[in-house]
Amino acid sequence: MERDAETIRALLEMLFQRTGRRYSEKLIRLGTDAANNRRIDRPDGYATLTGECGDTVEFFLRVADGKIEDTAFMLDGCISAFASMAAAAEMARGRTLRGCLGINQSAIAEYLGGMPEEDRHCALLAARALQRALRDCAVGKTRKG
Repeated sequence: MERDAETIRALLEMLFQRTGRRYSEKLIRLGTDAANNRRIDRPDGYATLTGECGDTVEFFLRVADGKIEDTAFMLDGCISAFASMAAAAEMARGRTLRGCLGINQSAIAEYLGGMPEEDRHCALLAARALQRALRDCAVGKTRKG
């Protein structure tokens, strides 16, 4: 499985070099890792959002002892959208709800080691989805089933 991921990353890097787009190793790694692309049953926080390019994401939060215990998302989008969602999920895990408030478009892009300007809307989509899931959790809406 790891060998497949390495092959995919190498092929993507060759493609990006040919098209002139430059992605960080971290963006490529997170953009090709499906570990966070899953549902959480009965989440404490949930959001669904469609970005400007048409990508739709569902974001799930599980909270325990006042901290984000688990995060996940469902997305069918480009590598930058996928990496941005994975970054938001990683950045939120282990933090309090209040501690996640600073996870915004710029923080996500920085966490990824930068990203092309034309892909920064993906980081905005991830930040907005996370913030809506945090809001859902904070207002105590009924758990989704």
